[in-house]
Amino acid sequence: MELNRRQVLKLAGLGVTATAVPGVLAACSNGSGGGAGDGSVKFEGWDYEATLVQQNLDNFTKTSNVKVNYTPITSAQYVQKVVAEFTGGGGPDALYVYDDSLAAWVEGEYLQPIDGLPGVDDVYAAIFPGNAEAMTYQGKRYGLPYYTDSNCLIYNADILAKAGFSKPPASLEELEAQAVKIKSMGLLEYPIGLPAQLSDTWWAWVWGLVYSSGGDMFDDQQAPIMNTTDTVTKDVLTWLQNAANKSKVLDPASLQLLPVPVDNAMKANRYAFTIGARYALRDYNDPQKSKAAGKMKMALVPSLDGKVHGTISNTRMYGLAKDTEVKDDAFKLLTYLGGFDASKQPYTAKFWFQQRGLGFAYKELAKDPEIVAALKKFADPAIYAQLAEIARPRNVLGVAWYTEFETEMHKVVQGVLSNQTQPSAAVASLAQTAGTLKKKYS
Repeated sequence: MELNRRQVLKLAGLGVTATAVPGVLAACSNGSGGGAGDGSVKFEGWDYEATLVQQNLDNFTKTSNVKVNYTPITSAQYVQKVVAEFTGGGGPDALYVYDDSLAAWVEGEYLQPIDGLPGVDDVYAAIFPGNAEAMTYQGKRYGLPYYTDSNCLIYNADILAKAGFSKPPASLEELEAQAVKIKSMGLLEYPIGLPAQLSDTWWAWVWGLVYSSGGDMFDDQQAPIMNTTDTVTKDVLTWLQNAANKSKVLDPASLQLLPVPVDNAMKANRYAFTIGARYALRDYNDPQKSKAAGKMKMALVPSLDGKVHGTISNTRMYGLAKDTEVKDDAFKLLTYLGGFDASKQPYTAKFWFQQRGLGFAYKELAKDPEIVAALKKFADPAIYAQLAEIARPRNVLGVAWYTEFETEMHKVVQGVLSNQTQPSAAVASLAQTAGTLKKKYS
């Protein structure tokens, strides 16, 4: 099967690189229809805690008599595999969806809106506005929430105390100053570690730093402003470059680090600071998993002036395939996973927090006594809640070319960290990339 240029460009926008197109073409030739084909709901997701997922699905089947055919897919291959299945006509009925992929998957005609289906309005009224926004595309709703999180500063209070600091930094200048003192005292060679290798979440700390200072890379029409009216991105990149190459408090190994190695280093007391998701604190403060248990704290992401604060949110959702032949049962599954149960409680959202500390989109869960009691074991509930309130999604997710922009942004940030690209050239490059992609997909 051959694809015309427009179709190849669409695949690229869906997160499939040019080198992967031959594999997608092979998948397109199977000619099979969507769904499991046996009346069950074909459900797919990335492979996070697949055993727990199956346990929860078994409970759903017992209570609903709806059979679910669940397939976990390796996270690194998830987007490409799902795109290949949908393109070939063999996609799932219900599935996990990244907020990063939503616009492109809607444009690819893989998902259907869920407006008007039972309980959808109630769910959207009960969740944080940023999560509702991330699951909405061109005025239509496409998902029910799986989990959400927002970035925070994670710090080792014991190391800070040894350096004479009683509280975490509020500004980036303070962060660098504290790291310099920790370094000069010989406590750590590199006090700051960041996961700067390309992964499905590498972007979070970059956007988190920009949003913490009230900045934006794009305006509300998705036009790039990081090189014109908004200087925050340039200033953040300047700070990163200085921390990596002048004060040398940011570990140069960050260029090759994925999230798990950073997590392991934090748990081994090898870094004093990182910027990461709130749920990481659960593992960081688990004495069975971490040498730093009890020492790890969260704070707001430091900003340029230390006064304005914000952060980035992500939203992982459950979506409904456009061509599913078992829509009613598939939506029952979505409701069980992402909506309210018979007692008007978000059962699965609470399940995931209790089991693995995953963030929830439901505002009322922040007041749930069981949630608060569990949260106190690894984080400050007040800061946790404040981060959820001030978090916002990337305002450029509603374009089909975002995933390509993100890949190019990674190259630019790597250049800044390695001192190969100056911040002024970096923001100019980002703006040019956005303009080129916008024309490509117009």
